[in-house]
Amino acid sequence: NHHFNMYLTNHLISNLITKINYGTNKRLRFLNIESNKMTLNLLAILYKNGVIRSYKLLNNNKVSIYFKYYSCNKVLKLSIVSKPGLRELWTLNKLTLNYNNNNFAGFYIMSTQKGILTSNLCLLRGFLGGEILLKVEI
Repeated sequence: NHHFNMYLTNHLISNLITKINYGTNKRLRFLNIESNKMTLNLLAILYKNGVIRSYKLLNNNKVSIYFKYYSCNKVLKLSIVSKPGLRELWTLNKLTLNYNNNNFAGFYIMSTQKGILTSNLCLLRGFLGGEILLKVEI
């Protein structure tokens, strides 16, 4: 059952990523996608961290994502890190190392004992590691 949940979660996440990457690459103003708990969770994090302009729940079990663009041509890029066959569990040390090595403008979205959080929050609190779900490059 846990494996099925992991697969389902992964499927929902990869579906969301594909749609968002498509939308930003095409420079769409907004995009409507299926709404579910995982999608809304991730959209809330992306919104709180200034990655998307906003999102709005529609009454037909869909959600509108409003994209944000900058004058430079850099485009938001999301990528899956953990996969069902190869889960990426990072300690706080590994997280810190990956930040220092890559020096990328963005963050990771992690599944921790305290729920789904950004790597920034985990580093800030200084005690949480977890499974790396997404890499958000801005």
